[in-house]
Amino acid sequence: MTMLTEKFDAYGGVLPEVARDRRETTKASSLVLSRVGQYAFWLLVVVILSARIIYYPANPASEFPNTRPAVHAATR
Repeated sequence: MTMLTEKFDAYGGVLPEVARDRRETTKASSLVLSRVGQYAFWLLVVVILSARIIYYPANPASEFPNTRPAVHAATR
């Protein structure tokens, strides 16, 4: 009969000295997930900005042609 070599803290978690091998794989997978999340975020930013440029006019004043006389009167 062999005894377990893992040591546990008061809450049942494996102590860090024993769990170093597991943390290395967790770090690597965490790094990969972080990179994927960053790329997904920036891809979403590019898609939203591209849609904004393509589908909406660059000059918002062209949408409101009646505001020009009011702006002119306000600046007098």
